Amino acid sequence: MDKQSFVLGMITAFSECVAAGCKALALSPPLTHEDYVMFSEEINDLIEKHGLLHYHEENLDLPENERFEWIIIALRQETIDEYLKLRKEGYNPAHSLEPFFGVLSYDPQVALHTGYDAYKQFFN
Repeated sequence: MDKQSFVLGMITAFSECVAAGCKALALSPPLTHEDYVMFSEEINDLIEKHGLLHYHEENLDLPENERFEWIIIALRQETIDEYLKLRKEGYNPAHSLEPFFGVLSYDPQVALHTGYDAYKQFFN
């Protein structure tokens, strides 16, 4: 599978999950800056077709050689604001998702296994 198909497939799965209410917020797969520039129009279109909001994050607080970008996907602006508040407090989902479980509506004990679960291992 090529990278574009993978990214767009994951964005579709996460958008469907958020739109259906199984997650309050989803994070796209990590993207290089070049990937973001190349796929951003298609990514944004997919998210908006599901009636969702999105926010582009560059993760500039990571060391330069570890930086990536991703898209935050949510149904409500308040959810994105809650995520950004946690980020301002110094939490980074690239280091640990645990501080974000509330905003993600993610409880590992009762997790609904989705596409998100397939890649969360890359952020622990």
